[in-house]
Amino acid sequence: MDPSRAETPTWSESDVCQICAAPFFWNVKKMWNVMSVGVRQHHCRRCGKAVCDKCSPFRSTLPVLGFERDVRVCNTCWPSITDNDRRSLAILFEARHPVLRVRIEERLNLMLTLGKDRVLKVWDIKALV
Repeated sequence: MDPSRAETPTWSESDVCQICAAPFFWNVKKMWNVMSVGVRQHHCRRCGKAVCDKCSPFRSTLPVLGFERDVRVCNTCWPSITDNDRRSLAILFEARHPVLRVRIEERLNLMLTLGKDRVLKVWDIKALV
């Protein structure tokens, strides 16, 4: 597998939501002018915009950007994310026990995990290397 990855966008800095212009909680002047309570700032992981919770209710995986688990996505980006964009680029394995230590022996294509339950597991990682 030779996945092509992209760099994550730089997070924008703003005193207001870049979609609806709601003031963030530290923007006291804007809150006073519009007579509203400020909201928390979040960032869309796809475009990097500074957004409020109302404008970023969606969650999606974005494997090309390195997000194999669901992350926050804004209203603007959500419609353009396809099933192909969500397709995982990683091979995930369930350890099924809390891992205390991991050692990888690349020369032997082995990974050793030691769990809290004192179980030592030997993993063949040939397919991953």
